[in-house]
Amino acid sequence: MTTLSVVAIRLTRVSIPLTMAHAGSMYVIQKTERTVIELLLENGITGLGETWGTPDVYALAQRYARDWLGRDALDRIALREALGKSSYDNRFGRNGLATLAGLDLAAWDATARSLNMSLAELIGGRKRESIDVVSTLPAAILPRAVSRKELTDHLDVLSNTKLVVQFALEQQRKSGFRSFKLKSAAYSPEWDWKLLNELREAMPRARIRFDPNANYGAATATELCRRLDPLGLEFFEDPTGELEGIARLKAAVKTPVATNMWVVRDEHLVPAIRRQAVDVVLGDLFMWGGIDAWRRMARVAHAYGMKPALHSVYETGIATVANLHLASALPEVEYPNDSGLHFLSSDVLTEPQEVRDGAMRLPTGLGLGVTLDRSKLENVTLEGAEIRA
Repeated sequence: MTTLSVVAIRLTRVSIPLTMAHAGSMYVIQKTERTVIELLLENGITGLGETWGTPDVYALAQRYARDWLGRDALDRIALREALGKSSYDNRFGRNGLATLAGLDLAAWDATARSLNMSLAELIGGRKRESIDVVSTLPAAILPRAVSRKELTDHLDVLSNTKLVVQFALEQQRKSGFRSFKLKSAAYSPEWDWKLLNELREAMPRARIRFDPNANYGAATATELCRRLDPLGLEFFEDPTGELEGIARLKAAVKTPVATNMWVVRDEHLVPAIRRQAVDVVLGDLFMWGGIDAWRRMARVAHAYGMKPALHSVYETGIATVANLHLASALPEVEYPNDSGLHFLSSDVLTEPQEVRDGAMRLPTGLGLGVTLDRSKLENVTLEGAEIRA
Protein backbone atom coordinates (compact mmCIF):
# COMPACT_ATOMS: atom_id res chain seq x y z
CA MET A 1 0.00 0.00 0.00
CA THR A 2 1.41 3.37 -1.03
CA THR A 3 1.41 6.32 1.40
CA LEU A 4 2.08 10.04 1.35
CA SER A 5 5.58 9.38 2.62
CA VAL A 6 8.30 11.63 1.17
CA VAL A 7 10.85 9.56 -0.78
CA ALA A 8 12.89 12.24 -2.62
CA ILE A 9 13.30 16.00 -2.96
CA ARG A 10 14.91 17.71 -5.95
CA LEU A 11 16.19 21.29 -5.59
CA THR A 12 17.13 23.55 -8.48
CA ARG A 13 18.55 27.05 -7.96
CA VAL A 14 17.68 29.34 -10.86
CA SER A 15 18.49 32.86 -12.02
CA ILE A 16 15.98 34.64 -14.28
CA PRO A 17 16.62 38.07 -15.83
CA LEU A 18 13.97 40.75 -15.38
CA THR A 19 12.64 42.69 -18.35
CA MET A 20 13.33 45.96 -16.53
CA ALA A 21 15.65 47.27 -13.85
CA HIS A 22 13.91 47.22 -10.48
CA ALA A 23 14.85 50.34 -8.49
CA GLY A 24 13.87 50.84 -4.87
CA SER A 25 15.31 51.97 -1.55
CA MET A 26 16.90 48.59 -0.79
CA TYR A 27 18.54 47.71 -4.09
CA VAL A 28 18.60 48.07 -7.87
CA ILE A 29 18.42 44.65 -9.53
CA GLN A 30 17.81 43.16 -12.96
CA LYS A 31 17.40 39.47 -12.09
CA THR A 32 15.70 37.21 -9.58
CA GLU A 33 17.12 34.05 -8.03
CA ARG A 34 14.83 31.31 -6.72
CA THR A 35 15.02 27.70 -5.58
CA VAL A 36 12.53 25.40 -7.34
CA ILE A 37 11.45 22.38 -5.27
CA GLU A 38 10.09 19.03 -6.45
CA LEU A 39 8.86 16.72 -3.68
CA LEU A 40 8.21 13.09 -4.64
CA LEU A 41 5.86 10.88 -2.61
CA GLU A 42 5.85 7.11 -2.29
CA ASN A 43 2.61 7.04 -4.32
CA GLY A 44 4.49 8.48 -7.32
CA ILE A 45 3.00 11.98 -7.14
CA THR A 46 5.28 15.03 -7.22
CA GLY A 47 4.46 18.36 -5.61
CA LEU A 48 5.98 21.71 -6.62
CA GLY A 49 7.27 24.48 -4.40
CA GLU A 50 9.77 27.31 -4.48
CA THR A 51 11.63 29.57 -2.12
CA TRP A 52 14.35 32.20 -2.12
CA GLY A 53 17.35 31.46 -4.29
CA THR A 54 20.23 32.71 -2.16
CA PRO A 55 23.09 30.24 -1.63
CA ASP A 56 22.28 30.16 2.11
CA VAL A 57 18.63 29.20 1.57
CA TYR A 58 19.56 26.67 -1.12
CA ALA A 59 22.00 24.99 1.30
CA LEU A 60 19.46 25.09 4.11
CA ALA A 61 16.84 23.49 1.84
CA GLN A 62 19.16 20.52 1.34
CA ARG A 63 19.57 20.18 5.11
CA TYR A 64 15.82 20.33 5.77
CA ALA A 65 15.09 17.99 2.86
CA ARG A 66 17.19 15.26 4.47
CA ASP A 67 15.09 15.60 7.64
CA TRP A 68 11.89 15.27 5.61
CA LEU A 69 12.70 11.94 3.95
CA GLY A 70 10.33 9.23 5.14
CA ARG A 71 7.91 11.66 6.77
CA ASP A 72 4.21 11.89 5.94
CA ALA A 73 3.32 14.91 3.79
CA LEU A 74 0.03 15.19 5.70
CA ASP A 75 1.76 15.55 9.08
CA ARG A 76 2.58 19.25 8.83
CA ILE A 77 3.45 19.57 12.53
CA ALA A 78 6.13 16.89 12.20
CA LEU A 79 7.41 18.47 8.98
CA ARG A 80 7.74 21.83 10.71
CA GLU A 81 10.00 20.28 13.35
CA ALA A 82 12.84 20.47 10.83
CA LEU A 83 12.82 24.18 11.69
CA GLY A 84 12.37 23.66 15.43
CA LYS A 85 9.55 23.14 17.89
CA SER A 86 9.35 26.84 18.77
CA SER A 87 10.50 30.24 17.54
CA TYR A 88 13.37 29.93 20.02
CA ASP A 89 14.58 26.77 18.28
CA ASN A 90 14.67 28.45 14.85
CA ARG A 91 18.39 29.23 14.64
CA PHE A 92 18.15 30.32 11.01
CA GLY A 93 15.72 33.25 11.32
CA ARG A 94 13.83 34.27 8.22
CA ASN A 95 16.04 32.05 6.03
CA GLY A 96 14.73 29.10 8.02
CA LEU A 97 11.13 30.22 7.65
CA ALA A 98 11.52 30.83 3.91
CA THR A 99 13.10 27.41 3.43
CA LEU A 100 10.33 25.73 5.38
CA ALA A 101 7.70 27.62 3.37
CA GLY A 102 9.07 26.36 0.05
CA LEU A 103 9.15 22.73 1.16
CA ASP A 104 5.78 23.16 2.85
CA LEU A 105 4.25 24.44 -0.41
CA ALA A 106 5.51 21.37 -2.26
CA ALA A 107 4.00 19.12 0.42
CA TRP A 108 0.64 20.90 0.17
CA ASP A 109 0.70 20.57 -3.63
CA ALA A 110 1.58 16.86 -3.51
CA THR A 111 -1.09 16.25 -0.87
CA ALA A 112 -3.80 18.06 -2.84
CA ARG A 113 -2.90 16.10 -5.99
CA SER A 114 -3.03 12.85 -4.00
CA LEU A 115 -6.48 13.70 -2.65
CA ASN A 116 -7.81 14.78 -6.08
CA MET A 117 -8.30 18.38 -4.95
CA SER A 118 -7.05 21.77 -6.01
CA LEU A 119 -4.77 23.56 -3.56
CA ALA A 120 -7.45 26.18 -2.87
CA GLU A 121 -9.93 23.43 -1.97
CA LEU A 122 -7.43 21.89 0.43
CA ILE A 123 -6.71 25.26 2.07
CA GLY A 124 -10.36 26.15 2.60
CA GLY A 125 -12.42 26.21 -0.59
CA ARG A 126 -12.23 27.48 -4.14
CA LYS A 127 -14.21 30.70 -3.74
CA ARG A 128 -12.85 32.86 -6.60
CA GLU A 129 -11.58 31.98 -10.07
CA SER A 130 -10.07 35.39 -10.91
CA ILE A 131 -7.74 37.41 -8.67
CA ASP A 132 -6.75 41.04 -9.30
CA VAL A 133 -2.98 41.54 -9.22
CA VAL A 134 -0.67 44.51 -8.71
CA SER A 135 1.97 45.81 -11.12
CA THR A 136 5.17 47.02 -9.50
CA LEU A 137 6.44 50.42 -10.60
CA PRO A 138 10.18 50.99 -10.06
CA ALA A 139 11.24 54.15 -8.29
CA ALA A 140 12.82 55.28 -11.56
CA ILE A 141 13.13 53.98 -15.10
CA LEU A 142 16.75 53.02 -15.70
CA PRO A 143 18.49 51.30 -18.61
CA ARG A 144 20.19 48.75 -16.33
CA ALA A 145 21.02 48.01 -12.70
CA VAL A 146 23.03 51.02 -11.49
CA SER A 147 24.83 52.21 -8.36
CA ARG A 148 23.04 54.17 -5.64
CA LYS A 149 24.90 57.30 -6.75
CA GLU A 150 23.68 56.89 -10.34
CA LEU A 151 20.15 56.35 -9.07
CA THR A 152 20.14 59.48 -6.90
CA ASP A 153 21.62 61.56 -9.73
CA HIS A 154 18.68 60.44 -11.87
CA LEU A 155 16.21 61.34 -9.11
CA ASP A 156 17.69 64.82 -8.78
CA VAL A 157 16.23 65.58 -12.22
CA LEU A 158 12.56 65.87 -11.31
CA SER A 159 11.43 65.87 -14.94
CA ASN A 160 12.42 62.18 -15.07
CA THR A 161 9.23 61.30 -13.18
CA LYS A 162 7.40 61.28 -16.50
CA LEU A 163 9.25 58.09 -17.47
CA VAL A 164 7.63 56.19 -14.59
CA VAL A 165 4.20 57.52 -15.55
CA GLN A 166 4.75 56.36 -19.14
CA PHE A 167 5.82 52.94 -17.84
CA ALA A 168 2.67 52.63 -15.72
CA LEU A 169 0.42 53.58 -18.63
CA GLU A 170 2.16 50.96 -20.77
CA GLN A 171 1.43 48.25 -18.18
CA GLN A 172 -2.17 49.39 -18.07
CA ARG A 173 -2.41 49.25 -21.87
CA LYS A 174 -0.72 45.84 -22.21
CA SER A 175 -2.39 43.94 -19.38
CA GLY A 176 -5.23 46.09 -18.10
CA PHE A 177 -3.68 46.64 -14.67
CA ARG A 178 -5.92 48.53 -12.27
CA SER A 179 -3.56 48.27 -9.27
CA PHE A 180 0.01 49.53 -8.93
CA LYS A 181 2.75 49.62 -6.31
CA LEU A 182 5.27 52.45 -6.55
CA LYS A 183 8.63 51.51 -5.05
CA SER A 184 10.37 54.51 -3.55
CA ALA A 185 14.10 55.07 -3.36
CA ALA A 186 13.40 56.95 -0.08
CA TYR A 187 15.79 59.63 -1.28
CA SER A 188 13.67 62.59 -2.37
CA PRO A 189 10.25 63.33 -0.88
CA GLU A 190 9.77 65.89 -3.64
CA TRP A 191 10.31 63.23 -6.31
CA ASP A 192 7.81 60.90 -4.64
CA TRP A 193 5.22 63.64 -4.11
CA LYS A 194 5.49 64.85 -7.71
CA LEU A 195 5.43 61.35 -9.19
CA LEU A 196 2.45 60.16 -7.16
CA ASN A 197 0.47 63.26 -8.10
CA GLU A 198 1.28 62.62 -11.76
CA LEU A 199 0.31 58.96 -11.48
CA ARG A 200 -3.02 59.92 -9.88
CA GLU A 201 -3.70 62.47 -12.60
CA ALA A 202 -2.86 59.96 -15.36
CA MET A 203 -4.83 57.09 -13.73
CA PRO A 204 -7.59 58.66 -11.63
CA ARG A 205 -9.34 55.35 -10.86
CA ALA A 206 -6.28 53.17 -10.25
CA ARG A 207 -5.44 51.63 -6.89
CA ILE A 208 -1.93 52.86 -6.02
CA ARG A 209 0.31 51.67 -3.19
CA PHE A 210 3.40 53.58 -2.05
CA ASP A 211 6.33 51.57 -0.66
CA PRO A 212 9.58 53.17 0.64
CA ASN A 213 10.56 49.92 2.43
CA ALA A 214 10.79 51.73 5.78
CA ASN A 215 13.77 53.81 4.67
CA TYR A 216 12.33 57.25 5.37
CA GLY A 217 12.75 58.55 8.90
CA ALA A 218 9.57 58.91 10.93
CA ALA A 219 9.34 62.72 10.72
CA THR A 220 10.05 62.85 6.98
CA ALA A 221 7.66 59.98 6.25
CA THR A 222 4.86 61.52 8.32
CA GLU A 223 5.20 64.91 6.62
CA LEU A 224 5.27 63.32 3.17
CA CYS A 225 2.30 61.03 3.83
CA ARG A 226 0.25 63.93 5.15
CA ARG A 227 0.89 65.73 1.86
CA LEU A 228 -0.09 62.59 -0.06
CA ASP A 229 -3.29 61.99 1.91
CA PRO A 230 -5.58 63.87 -0.54
CA LEU A 231 -4.59 61.50 -3.39
CA GLY A 232 -6.64 58.64 -1.95
CA LEU A 233 -3.91 56.02 -2.30
CA GLU A 234 -4.73 52.40 -1.53
CA PHE A 235 -2.25 52.37 1.35
CA PHE A 236 1.18 53.50 2.52
CA GLU A 237 3.34 50.36 2.74
CA ASP A 238 6.12 50.51 5.33
CA PRO A 239 6.47 54.29 5.03
CA THR A 240 8.90 54.33 7.96
CA GLY A 241 10.70 51.98 10.32
CA GLU A 242 9.74 50.07 13.47
CA LEU A 243 6.22 49.36 14.69
CA GLU A 244 6.10 52.44 16.91
CA GLY A 245 7.09 54.72 14.05
CA ILE A 246 4.40 53.25 11.82
CA ALA A 247 1.79 53.54 14.57
CA ARG A 248 2.53 57.23 15.09
CA LEU A 249 2.39 57.88 11.34
CA LYS A 250 -0.91 55.98 11.07
CA ALA A 251 -2.43 58.24 13.73
CA ALA A 252 -1.49 61.30 11.65
CA VAL A 253 -3.01 60.29 8.29
CA LYS A 254 -6.31 59.09 6.82
CA THR A 255 -4.84 56.75 4.20
CA PRO A 256 -4.55 53.11 5.39
CA VAL A 257 -1.10 51.95 6.49
CA ALA A 258 0.31 48.50 5.64
CA THR A 259 3.40 46.53 6.58
CA ASN A 260 5.21 43.48 5.31
CA MET A 261 8.34 44.23 7.35
CA TRP A 262 7.28 44.76 10.98
CA VAL A 263 4.49 42.21 11.44
CA VAL A 264 6.03 38.98 10.14
CA ARG A 265 5.61 36.50 13.03
CA ASP A 266 2.76 35.33 15.23
CA GLU A 267 4.31 37.14 18.18
CA HIS A 268 4.20 40.46 16.28
CA LEU A 269 0.41 40.38 15.97
CA VAL A 270 -0.36 41.12 19.62
CA PRO A 271 1.66 44.37 19.87
CA ALA A 272 0.33 45.45 16.46
CA ILE A 273 -3.23 44.89 17.67
CA ARG A 274 -2.69 46.61 21.02
CA ARG A 275 -0.95 49.59 19.45
CA GLN A 276 -3.40 49.76 16.50
CA ALA A 277 -0.25 50.13 14.45
CA VAL A 278 -1.40 49.11 10.96
CA ASP A 279 -4.53 48.65 8.89
CA VAL A 280 -3.14 45.98 6.54
CA VAL A 281 -0.83 43.03 7.23
CA LEU A 282 0.80 42.47 3.85
CA GLY A 283 1.98 38.95 4.55
CA ASP A 284 4.66 37.21 2.51
CA LEU A 285 4.20 33.42 2.27
CA PHE A 286 7.95 32.86 2.70
CA MET A 287 8.55 35.31 5.53
CA TRP A 288 5.62 33.80 7.46
CA GLY A 289 6.91 30.26 6.99
CA GLY A 290 4.23 28.60 4.90
CA ILE A 291 0.53 28.18 4.25
CA ASP A 292 -0.57 27.24 7.79
CA ALA A 293 1.15 30.26 9.32
CA TRP A 294 -0.18 32.61 6.63
CA ARG A 295 -3.74 31.32 7.02
CA ARG A 296 -3.52 31.68 10.80
CA MET A 297 -2.24 35.25 10.46
CA ALA A 298 -5.07 36.15 8.06
CA ARG A 299 -7.74 34.92 10.45
CA VAL A 300 -6.26 36.60 13.53
CA ALA A 301 -5.66 39.89 11.70
CA HIS A 302 -9.19 39.92 10.33
CA ALA A 303 -10.71 39.11 13.72
CA TYR A 304 -9.02 42.18 15.22
CA GLY A 305 -9.94 44.64 12.49
CA MET A 306 -6.84 44.43 10.29
CA LYS A 307 -6.94 43.30 6.67
CA PRO A 308 -4.57 40.58 5.38
CA ALA A 309 -3.09 40.85 1.90
CA LEU A 310 -0.54 38.87 -0.12
CA HIS A 311 2.96 40.23 -0.59
CA SER A 312 5.21 39.04 -3.40
CA VAL A 313 8.48 39.92 -5.10
CA TYR A 314 9.80 38.48 -8.38
CA GLU A 315 8.72 34.87 -8.01
CA THR A 316 8.24 32.16 -10.62
CA GLY A 317 4.82 30.93 -11.65
CA ILE A 318 4.89 28.35 -8.84
CA ALA A 319 4.73 30.84 -5.95
CA THR A 320 2.60 33.25 -7.97
CA VAL A 321 -0.04 30.56 -8.47
CA ALA A 322 0.22 29.52 -4.81
CA ASN A 323 -0.72 33.08 -3.85
CA LEU A 324 -3.71 32.92 -6.21
CA HIS A 325 -4.90 29.77 -4.44
CA LEU A 326 -4.52 31.46 -1.04
CA ALA A 327 -6.52 34.48 -2.19
CA SER A 328 -9.19 32.23 -3.67
CA ALA A 329 -9.51 30.08 -0.54
CA LEU A 330 -9.48 32.76 2.16
CA PRO A 331 -12.41 35.22 2.24
CA GLU A 332 -10.38 37.48 4.54
CA VAL A 333 -8.24 38.49 1.54
CA GLU A 334 -9.82 41.51 -0.16
CA TYR A 335 -6.87 43.41 -1.64
CA PRO A 336 -5.27 42.54 -5.00
CA ASN A 337 -2.23 40.25 -4.85
CA ASP A 338 1.27 41.57 -5.31
CA SER A 339 2.83 39.95 -8.38
CA GLY A 340 6.10 40.33 -10.27
CA LEU A 341 5.85 37.34 -12.59
CA HIS A 342 5.00 39.47 -15.63
CA PHE A 343 8.43 41.13 -15.35
CA LEU A 344 10.36 37.84 -15.53
CA SER A 345 11.92 37.23 -18.94
CA SER A 346 10.93 33.55 -18.67
CA ASP A 347 9.17 31.15 -16.34
CA VAL A 348 9.63 27.50 -15.36
CA LEU A 349 6.05 26.36 -16.01
CA THR A 350 4.53 24.83 -19.12
CA GLU A 351 1.31 26.83 -18.79
CA PRO A 352 1.58 30.60 -19.35
CA GLN A 353 0.26 32.58 -16.38
CA GLU A 354 -1.10 35.69 -18.07
CA VAL A 355 -2.46 38.94 -16.69
CA ARG A 356 -5.61 40.03 -18.49
CA ASP A 357 -7.78 42.98 -17.49
CA GLY A 358 -5.57 43.35 -14.43
CA ALA A 359 -6.29 39.86 -13.10
CA MET A 360 -4.98 36.29 -13.19
CA ARG A 361 -7.10 33.16 -13.49
CA LEU A 362 -6.79 30.35 -10.98
CA PRO A 363 -5.46 27.31 -12.89
CA THR A 364 -7.72 24.32 -13.25
CA GLY A 365 -6.49 20.87 -12.26
CA LEU A 366 -5.23 19.21 -9.12
CA GLY A 367 -2.93 20.84 -6.58
CA LEU A 368 -1.46 24.03 -7.95
CA GLY A 369 -2.81 23.04 -11.37
CA VAL A 370 0.51 23.66 -13.13
CA THR A 371 3.36 21.56 -14.53
CA LEU A 372 7.09 22.11 -14.50
CA ASP A 373 8.70 22.62 -17.91
CA ARG A 374 12.00 20.74 -17.70
CA SER A 375 13.51 22.52 -20.72
CA LYS A 376 12.68 25.99 -19.40
CA LEU A 377 14.04 25.02 -16.00
CA GLU A 378 17.35 23.84 -17.47
CA ASN A 379 17.76 27.13 -19.35
CA VAL A 380 17.85 29.14 -16.11
CA THR A 381 19.54 26.62 -13.77
CA LEU A 382 22.55 27.64 -11.65
CA GLU A 383 22.89 24.38 -9.71
CA GLY A 384 20.85 21.43 -8.53
CA ALA A 385 20.71 18.63 -5.98
CA GLU A 386 18.58 15.56 -5.38
CA ILE A 387 18.09 14.18 -1.88
CA ARG A 388 17.03 10.54 -1.49
CA ALA A 389 17.12 8.03 1.32
